[in-house]
Amino acid sequence: MRLLPETRDRVAKVFRGEADTVPILAQINEHVVTLCDGDMREAYTDAKKLVEMNLAVFEYYRLDMPGFYYDLYNIEAEALGQPLTWESDRMPDIDRRTPLIREHADLERLCPPDFKRSARMPFVLDVMRRAYDLGLPVRLRFCSPFSLAVNVRGIENLLMDILTAPRFAHRLLTFLTDDVLIPWVQTQREAIGQPRIRANGADAAASPPIVTVEILEEFVMPYVARMNEKIGNVASMGYWGYSYLSPHPKKFVKMLDLMASVSPGGLMCMDPDVAETGPEPYAEYAREKKIPLTLGLGPSLLQDGPLPRIVEQCRRYVLAGARTERLAIFLTEISADTSPRNVHTAIAAIRHFGRLPIEDRPLESFRPPETEPFESFMARYRIV
Repeated sequence: MRLLPETRDRVAKVFRGEADTVPILAQINEHVVTLCDGDMREAYTDAKKLVEMNLAVFEYYRLDMPGFYYDLYNIEAEALGQPLTWESDRMPDIDRRTPLIREHADLERLCPPDFKRSARMPFVLDVMRRAYDLGLPVRLRFCSPFSLAVNVRGIENLLMDILTAPRFAHRLLTFLTDDVLIPWVQTQREAIGQPRIRANGADAAASPPIVTVEILEEFVMPYVARMNEKIGNVASMGYWGYSYLSPHPKKFVKMLDLMASVSPGGLMCMDPDVAETGPEPYAEYAREKKIPLTLGLGPSLLQDGPLPRIVEQCRRYVLAGARTERLAIFLTEISADTSPRNVHTAIAAIRHFGRLPIEDRPLESFRPPETEPFESFMARYRIV
């Protein structure tokens, strides 16, 4: 398990803001395990295996920031006792047939987990230590309060609570925030000796049309703010569904305002919404607010292509975000069935059109890269 000679310098330049091209990040879960011909259960229970496989795929694609992604939405819920489903060809997921909190009284019986011993919390801490020991930037993650509430209560039950028993919904969110997430973030910080490192929450369940802007204002963002008030340097992202609000300009802007309020490091907007509305509204918002912007290319485009459409979309996203404070491109959840050729093409296109300073380079100026098979790369990688 090692870094190729040029990798550490590439990562450091991105962190210093000295990159030669628009930085490229990626969320890669099942794709990693499939490429490495690994076992799903082993990948999500053995920190050594997960880090080794992620590092190999990170090097194969020459990404700018290692992800070391695991099933981050499940960790806290599982530690509280929520059952998961395990399948041979996919990462684990919440067993939505059996929510942990079926009745309101179940909350009274719930106890905080042992953050160093419960379920796969030790696995996450081991992943973080291994990444830190490699000298790589560590991404401290947690499932944001609302999405965690969805995972232990069920989305239908939680929405019904919000409508008919809002006091209970607030009690549940307060318990999860104060007694689960805050100490879990602090335990992760302690594990690598970084008491102020940023913690990134994931909150996909708190998105239109599942929730309204009013629900976001009362039941979502205040609990992320509560974490920030108590332990500092906490962000939450992963929101989607803004394209549903685009016909209503005030609500659309309000959604972006709310997202920016819980992610002071910049705005992240992803497909399918960006593809639906075009990247321009998000770039314009980021320019007006003078904040960095991350645009996410979706898994359907990367999996299904075709290649000319991938290249065209990469160019459009790069050019739209060119005048923001800082732009990054995020490849969102590369699927197990995505061809490495498609991923390499997307990355090469972003590098080409995103070479700094960004210019309006014609589409015809791009030349598709030669794609080395993963197997031959691994043969070289093992002997470096």
